[in-house]
Amino acid sequence: MEEKSLEFFEQYEIAVTGSARTRGAFRMDTDRGTKLLMPYSGSETRAAFEQRILRHLKERGFAVDGYVENREGTYVTKDEYGDSFLLKDWYFGEECNIKKPEQAVQAVRHLATLHNALTGLESGPEELPGAVQKSLPELFEKRNRELRRVRSFIREKKRKAYFETVYINTFPEFYEKAEQAFLQATELGCHATLQTAVQKGCICHGTYTHHNLLVLHDGTFVTVNFDKACFGVQIADFYLFFRKLMEKTGWNRALAEDLLTAYASVRKADKAEWQVFYLLLSYPEKFWKITNSYNSGKKSWIPQKTTEKLLAVKEQEKEKEALLADVVAGWC
Repeated sequence: MEEKSLEFFEQYEIAVTGSARTRGAFRMDTDRGTKLLMPYSGSETRAAFEQRILRHLKERGFAVDGYVENREGTYVTKDEYGDSFLLKDWYFGEECNIKKPEQAVQAVRHLATLHNALTGLESGPEELPGAVQKSLPELFEKRNRELRRVRSFIREKKRKAYFETVYINTFPEFYEKAEQAFLQATELGCHATLQTAVQKGCICHGTYTHHNLLVLHDGTFVTVNFDKACFGVQIADFYLFFRKLMEKTGWNRALAEDLLTAYASVRKADKAEWQVFYLLLSYPEKFWKITNSYNSGKKSWIPQKTTEKLLAVKEQEKEKEALLADVVAGWC
């Protein structure tokens, strides 16, 4: 990238004064501040959709990684090889440290504030792939089909690896929970909950994790990487952050209560949204992720780590079920 950078940046009205490689991208020092140049696989329409969200947040005082237009007035810029890139504003900060409970709680309050600001947006190009969240029945049914498909594949194998034997023995328990979540999502009308959220112009970040939340030296939170943003039920963002943190802390009940209280103290989600949160958490996502990893990987060699995850997931599921019953159910 060093060799082509000068020619490439002639497509922008900026002057580059320095550069350095960073994870999956290239940090640029320019006369317009620090920028990040990163590969982009989406369309110009998708980039404009994301920038509309980012501009909306910037106008309301949020620090986010807005996109820089090139000389043609577009966001996606191609290099000499035809590869697409985005140039966006960047900040010097550390990833949110979820090992610090107080910072995790602050991150949840920030998310709730973000959700309040991302309500009431005019509907965008709903025909754009990924612009609208999948409903829970649709999401769960898609995952359950994959679970059944993998089970059938393993069943038909004459010689099974240790992982595959454990998987078949473990499958009934997890699939029952997966199917129950699908049925409950259908009965509770979660598709209608999604439609209501879209009509209200509610936007989700899509991947709100500690990796996409920077903390500056003055304590300011910067939310980045809105490439999965969509219209949808916003509490799904909270679920993702909550689940990942719970998995890393052994489903700590005290912390769970603090996180739930922090979100609810800033944003008033209705009962239908909390039901979505509960169902997302009740779905055996960890088991599905292991299934998906196996399904998309090489069947001739299964990493030992995959087997270890499968053996551990049953115990983790017990801890999750206890938290669901004793803590989360009370919010629904």
